Amino acid sequence: MKPANLILLLFLLFQTTFISAIEKPFGIFVINHDRSEYQAMSQNWDVAFDELGRAYFGNSGGVLEYNGKDWVLHQHRSKSAIRSLLFDEQSQRLYSGCYEDFGYWKRDSLGVLNYYSLAEKLNDYKFSSERIWSIVKSGKEILFQSFPTLFIYNTETEEVKSAAPGGELMFLGKVNDTVYSRVSGRGICKIEAGEIKVIDDSDFAKNATIRFYLPNERGIIVGDGKSGLHILKDGKTKKWNCEANKVLSSKDVNSAVSIGDTAYAIGTLLGGLYIINHDGKILSHIDRQSKLENNTVLGMALDHSGDLWLGMDNGLSYVDLNSTIEYKIDMDNAPSAIYSVIKHNGYIYIGTNNGVLCSKFDKDYADLDFRELSLLEGITGHIWKLEILRGELLCGSNNGIFKLDQGNSYPLSTAIGGTDFEIIEKNGQEWLIESTYFKIRMFKRENNQWVFSHFVDGFEGSCRFIEVDHAGYIWISHEIKGLNRLKLSDDFRKVVSNKYFGLESGLPTEYQLNVFTVNNRVVVTTGEEIYTYDDLTDRMLPFNKLNNTLGRFKKAVNIVNADQNHFWAIADNEAAYMKNIADSMSFVRAFTLDKQFSFPDKYQNISINKDASVLCLENGFAILPNESNDVYKHQPLVITQVVKEKKGVDNKGILLPLHNNKTLELKNRDNSLEFTINSVNYGPNDVTYQYRIVNLYDDWIEDETENVNTINDIPHGEYVYQARAVFSDGSRSNVVEYPFVILPSWFASKTGVVVIILSLVVCVGLLIVFNKRILEKQTYIIEKKHTDQHKKNESTIEQLQNDVLQKELENLQGKLTVSANALVEKDRSINTIKRELEVMFQKLEGRFPHRDYDKILKVINGQLTQKKDMLDFERHFAASQSGFYDELRQNYPNLTPADLRLCSLLKMNMNSKEISILLGITVRSVEVSRYRLRKKMELEPDENLTKVIMRY
Repeated sequence: MKPANLILLLFLLFQTTFISAIEKPFGIFVINHDRSEYQAMSQNWDVAFDELGRAYFGNSGGVLEYNGKDWVLHQHRSKSAIRSLLFDEQSQRLYSGCYEDFGYWKRDSLGVLNYYSLAEKLNDYKFSSERIWSIVKSGKEILFQSFPTLFIYNTETEEVKSAAPGGELMFLGKVNDTVYSRVSGRGICKIEAGEIKVIDDSDFAKNATIRFYLPNERGIIVGDGKSGLHILKDGKTKKWNCEANKVLSSKDVNSAVSIGDTAYAIGTLLGGLYIINHDGKILSHIDRQSKLENNTVLGMALDHSGDLWLGMDNGLSYVDLNSTIEYKIDMDNAPSAIYSVIKHNGYIYIGTNNGVLCSKFDKDYADLDFRELSLLEGITGHIWKLEILRGELLCGSNNGIFKLDQGNSYPLSTAIGGTDFEIIEKNGQEWLIESTYFKIRMFKRENNQWVFSHFVDGFEGSCRFIEVDHAGYIWISHEIKGLNRLKLSDDFRKVVSNKYFGLESGLPTEYQLNVFTVNNRVVVTTGEEIYTYDDLTDRMLPFNKLNNTLGRFKKAVNIVNADQNHFWAIADNEAAYMKNIADSMSFVRAFTLDKQFSFPDKYQNISINKDASVLCLENGFAILPNESNDVYKHQPLVITQVVKEKKGVDNKGILLPLHNNKTLELKNRDNSLEFTINSVNYGPNDVTYQYRIVNLYDDWIEDETENVNTINDIPHGEYVYQARAVFSDGSRSNVVEYPFVILPSWFASKTGVVVIILSLVVCVGLLIVFNKRILEKQTYIIEKKHTDQHKKNESTIEQLQNDVLQKELENLQGKLTVSANALVEKDRSINTIKRELEVMFQKLEGRFPHRDYDKILKVINGQLTQKKDMLDFERHFAASQSGFYDELRQNYPNLTPADLRLCSLLKMNMNSKEISILLGITVRSVEVSRYRLRKKMELEPDENLTKVIMRY
C-alpha cells in the first residue's frame, strides 16, 4: 500500500457537546486508495462483500475485487461501468448491473470469476440506453432497477421478466424485508411479489429524489437528495427535525447504511461522510478538509468486521470504525521526533530530540494540543529516557539526569550525557545507576532525594542501555558495538570483573545490540532474533521459546516492560503486546503503524502510563490501550488459487481445481506448484502466513506476510499442502488443506516396468539381429578391404618391379649411351693420333723408319672400333630397347641389318659425324645411308628422320 495513498487521521470521538449522549464512541481510522494503486477507473459506484469478506466495487471500468492484499479488475464484455452490486450468500453469486445488461458473477472450480448475463433471458424487451442503478433481494427474487423498468429474476425458476412502474423508478431500498422505491408521479411505493403498491402519494413523495431507506424507531428514514432526511410512518412522510438534518439537508445525501443498532453512516455528494446516531445527532464528520479523498460518496457498505468502505467519485476509502489504536499527529506543531510521552502529577512531558516539552494537562492524550506545550529550561539536546521510578519522574538527557515535577526540572548531576538508568537495592540502601557517554555514575538515596555519589572506576565507554540482573551483574550495551557484563565491588565504586560478549560468546553480531530484562532474565535484541544469557554455559543462546512465541516480532529492536506480567516488543513499524507469567509467554495483540507514519530514526519506544501506552512517532504519537476486550472477527483462511507451473517460454502456469472429490494426481513433470492463500484483512495490522507440505517437510515454515507459496521439484509421492494464518492478536486461523499426488515417472510405474522389460527383450532381439548384420557387413568390408589391399599390394609390387626394370633399363640405356659415346671418343682420339703420326712421318721424310711407322700404324688401326665392338653395342641396344627392331621390321619389312644398325644409332640421337666415326665410314656414306633409309620408310621431305625413329 503506497504511502501517498494512505491518509490517516484520528478524529475525536465526536464533538465534546455530544460526548455524554453516546454509549459507544467511534475511533475512526481512514485509509484511502486511489486509482494508481488499484489500477482501474476513478469512480466507484457501489460496494459489496462475499462470504469470505472479499470486497467488490462497482467501478467505471468493471467489477474491482480486493482481498486485502491484491486488486483484480473484472471487465464486463461491454467494458461499461458497473453501477450496482449485490452479493447473495445463499447462491454465492455477485449480481451486477451496467449499461443495458444485468446478471451475475460466479467462481468456477479454478477460482476464476465468470460473468453470466440474465438480460439475455428477457423475451421481447428492448433496452433504451438504460443503466441498472440498484439491486436488492426480496425472498426468492432479485430485483434490478433502471429508471424506466423493474427487472425481476426468480432464483428458483430462473425466469426473468420486466415490469413497468408507471413512472420513473428511483433507487431500491430494503427495510425489514420490505423493498421500497419512489415512482415519479405516483409516490413512495413498496414492492411485493413483483407488484408495485403506492404507500405515500403526497406531493413530496411524487417529486422527491429518494436514494436510501433506513430503519428507525420513529419509522423509516427516507434520504432525499434535495432536502435531506425524512421519516416515513403510517403512509405519511415528514421531514425529520433533528440536529444532523440541519447540515445534511444541503449536502445532497446519496447513500447510507446502518452501523449496528445505534448509528448510521450517511454519504453525501457535497460534504463527505457523516456518522449520526438514531436521534439524529452527528457523531463524526469526515470530508476532504479532514483528509478524506474527496467529498463525493457514491456508495458504501459495511464489511464483516463492521468497518465501512466508501465508493468515491475519485477513489476508495476504508473507514475503520472500531480501531483500538488512536493517532495524535500534528505535522505543523508537533516535534519532528518524539522519544517519550509521560503524564505525571497533572502535567504531560514529551521527550524530543531537542529537550523536553511540557504543559499542565489532565485530559485524554487525544485532546492534547501541541501548541500549548512549552520547552523546559535547562534541558536541551537528545532526551534518552523519561521514566517514573519510585513515584518520581526522571529524565536522562544530553545535559545529564534530571528530576521533573510540576513543570520544573531539578538536576541530579552536572555531568553531561545520561542515557539510561536503573535502581539497585543493597543492604536496605537504594542506589541509582546511570549509563552515560563515557562512564557509569552512581546516585545514593538520602533523605528521600537522589544525591550524586561517585563515578565507577574500571569502565569507560559510551553506553546506550543498562540492565541489572537477578545476580546483581550490570549489563551494558554500547551505543554501536558490543555488550559488557560488569561485576561491581560491594561499595559500587569499581569494576571487579568485566566480560565482553560478542561473536565468540554466541551472538550473531557485535553491532546494534540492545540489552533488556524480561522477568529479570537478560535478553539481547540483534535485529534478527532475540538471545538470552545461559548461566550453565556462560554464553548467549537464541531464546527459542520467546522467538517462537513472537514470530516475526523476534526481529524487535526494543523491549519495554509494561508491568510485572506484560511487555512490548517493538520492531521497525509495529509493536506486539506480550503476556509473561511465570515464564509462560503468550501473544496478546499487535499493532502495525500506517506506512505514512514512522518511528524516529533508530529509536523505537513506547512510554508506559497508567491509562494507556503511548507509541512515540515522528510528529506525534499513537495511543494504545493497555487492556483490550475487543473480539475481532477474523476472516477464514482459504486457498484462492493453485497453479501448476508450466515450464516453457510464457511460464504462466496452468490453474488447478481448488476443490476435488478425490486427491489430485499430477504427472511427474508437473512437480512444481504455486499456492495462493488469503485471509481477508483490510486494516493496517499485518496477517502472516505459515505453511508446510506433509510428507515433504512437516515443520511449519516461518511466518511470512507473503501469501504465495511456491514449491519446486517435488519428488513423487502423496502429499498434503497445509496453511494457516497468524493474526496480530496472536490467534491462528483454520488450517486449509490441499491433498495431491505426484505420480512417479512413467518408467517407475508398474506399467512402465512391464513396458521397460518388454522393450528390453525387443531391444536385445533387435540388438542380436543388428549385431549379426553389422558383423556380416563388417566381415564383407574387411574381406573386400583385404582383397583390395591384396590387389593394391600386387599392383604395387608390379609397379615396383616395373620401376626396377625401368630403372635397370634407364641404367642400361645410360651405360649404352656412355659406351657409344666412349667408342666414338676413342675412335676420334685414335684417328687424331693416327693423323698426327702420318703428318710426323711425312715431315721426317724417311728419317722415320718405314717399318716402325707401319708397325705403329697397325697398332693404332687395331684400336679402332672393330666389328665385335659393334655387335656388342647392338646386343646391348636390343636389350635396352626391347621391341625396337621388331616394331621397325613390322612397319618396314624391307629394312636391311645395316638399315637397322643406322636406326639404332639414330635412336641414340647421334649425328652423322658420330655415326661415321663409329661405323668407320665417311660422313658422305652416312648421309647416303640416311637418304636410302628415308626412301625405304617413305618419309615426307619435311619429316625429320631422327624424330620418326625416336617414336619407336
